Amino acid sequence: MAAAPREWNTGTADVTEGAGGVVVNDEGKVLLIRHFNGTWVFPKGHVDPGETPLEAALREVVEEAGVECLCPDPHTTYTTNYVNARGESRRITWYQLSTDAREPQMSEPLFPEGEFVEPSEALERLSFSEDRRLLREVLGVGS
Repeated sequence: MAAAPREWNTGTADVTEGAGGVVVNDEGKVLLIRHFNGTWVFPKGHVDPGETPLEAALREVVEEAGVECLCPDPHTTYTTNYVNARGESRRITWYQLSTDAREPQMSEPLFPEGEFVEPSEALERLSFSEDRRLLREVLGVGS
């Protein structure tokens, strides 16, 4: 199922900040979660008041996938910008997170399925080009 492309945010309109995690387990597999609409993505969400982006990223991974993580390098971040299906400009701050989990523990109806997969499979399964670019950047691999 091909996902509709998201538009890049190039304007200066109000931007909703978010944070998320590119989670890699100790087997080198990447966590992907499937939105109920069928798209495969990384866990992410809004930054709550009083919360740092890193705290939000760690919280969102637990909420959406039931996976506890650590951030080995909190000073290295990645950013994606897009306009979502509701027309909101979003800026997501991403962290590379690590875990020893082998299976996600899905509990949110919004995200009924999740899986740790090999990076090559993640690149094929991810629904959005900016997520594939992000994964290549985080893992330091070319296109």
